[in-house]
Amino acid sequence: MKFKVISLGCPKNLVDSEYITHRLEQKGHLLTDHCDTVIINTCAFISDAVKESIETILEEAKRQDRKIIVTGCLVERYGEKLKRLLPEVELFIGRNYYGEIETLINKKGAFVKRGNFAETFPRKVLTNKPTAYLKIQEGCDNRCSYCTVPAIRGGLRSRPPEEIKKEFDWLIENGYKEINIIGQDITSYGKDLRITLKQLLKTLLIAEDDYFIRLLYMHPKGINEELINVIAGEQRIIKYMDIPIQHSDDRILKVMGRGYTKDDLERLLTSIRERMPDVILRTTVIVGFPGETEEEFTNLMEFIRKHEFDMLGAFMYSREERTQAHRLRGHVKKSIKQARYNRIMELQKEISRRHLKMLEGKRMTVVVEGKEDTSMVGRLIIQAPDIDGIAFIRGDCRIGEMRDGKIVKTFDYDVIVEV
Repeated sequence: MKFKVISLGCPKNLVDSEYITHRLEQKGHLLTDHCDTVIINTCAFISDAVKESIETILEEAKRQDRKIIVTGCLVERYGEKLKRLLPEVELFIGRNYYGEIETLINKKGAFVKRGNFAETFPRKVLTNKPTAYLKIQEGCDNRCSYCTVPAIRGGLRSRPPEEIKKEFDWLIENGYKEINIIGQDITSYGKDLRITLKQLLKTLLIAEDDYFIRLLYMHPKGINEELINVIAGEQRIIKYMDIPIQHSDDRILKVMGRGYTKDDLERLLTSIRERMPDVILRTTVIVGFPGETEEEFTNLMEFIRKHEFDMLGAFMYSREERTQAHRLRGHVKKSIKQARYNRIMELQKEISRRHLKMLEGKRMTVVVEGKEDTSMVGRLIIQAPDIDGIAFIRGDCRIGEMRDGKIVKTFDYDVIVEV
């Protein structure tokens, strides 16, 4: 079989795709764009992701000479309904069956029941060096009122630390120097195993080599002084903290089920910046949550203006079935949500422009990722892959390198670097 994998959605999905690819290659199948089989690993976190997944399936199905296999979150969320809705697909595979996918791909018209999946190693890394993802857990126990993840991916299941360490060492030995640790909420890692993220990090950092660790998706209520001290005290951990606050108004936070207050956020952000003055903070927020008033939205704007996150992503609330928020009253009109989103992002553009301007003339590690027209492109080490800005690189360099460079010009979100 000649196959290609289209991985939609988050890096956690990408790691699953890497696992699938490895298993198929081990059985002699060939990964290539000139394929007879397309495996689409779908996302279905919100309505827009569902739409993208379906559009991708239909687009790939236009080629009559290809077999379409669909897996991932769309299958977990909609199950048997997909057979009727998408007759173009020859096989649906639930995540629980990734471990035997090589025996299922020859089935036609079969639907494989849903389930959970946690194993991610061995796998074929599909990102370019020096960057790779390391998934340390699956699922989530937080039960935020707007979130579909527990229904799709199940409850928290932490990977044993010895398995994570084995995979981490393998990545380093194979030339991956920027390891992005991921999970739905990595601060909850180990609650089911009676171990903490801090302990896991100390286990990983035993490895003596030239590498960086980035921590992604940290729930505010899971960040304590011990974890802050570990991040602050270890040079190989990038001083970059991705902390989705979602909102700052106490009433909204309570209805969201986030488990903290505005004062808690104030104390946390103050503590982080006192311990790490040069830290890069990223967050995400939701606008137009059911019942959100203009005053509550203004409170969020003022919070962002006060704390000036270096990077921020905003989402318009999406009403999703099988969530508690779906049943709430006072759903905000789409036009109002769009206007609030625009205001948030305009504010963030101003903040980002000022923060990047302060970096002009400074030297920093830059990751070389590719070529765009005549310019090499990548990102600063303080920019996470795919979600933050771009670095346009001047000078002699090659894809996959991590180079020291001087920031010579900055824009709203991007920079120009000389190496």
